[in-house]
Amino acid sequence: MEEIKLNKLTQNMKVISGREKGVELREKLKLDEKDKDKKQYKIVIDENVYSFNSSCFLGLFGKSIRELGENKFREKYQFECTDLIRMNIEDGINDATNNVDTLR
Repeated sequence: MEEIKLNKLTQNMKVISGREKGVELREKLKLDEKDKDKKQYKIVIDENVYSFNSSCFLGLFGKSIRELGENKFREKYQFECTDLIRMNIEDGINDATNNVDTLR
């Protein structure tokens, strides 16, 4: 499993927010390519982060969830993070699967 440390791209931000930031991170991480490969990825979110806003999460992973489906997304991308950030992630996944992500 390949590890991706999000803090290397977020410059140790404590609050990761904004759809534009999510889209920017998606491009830097080349997730369109990763979505199509056979690898699995562990996304590491530093314990100093205390909020991962759903709009940023959807900008980063919304397309992946829609294209892969929730189950394949969860198999491909696993998250290492605090319980609080895991709740933010679960909210984002729920928003994507329930078509709350209106700004596709």
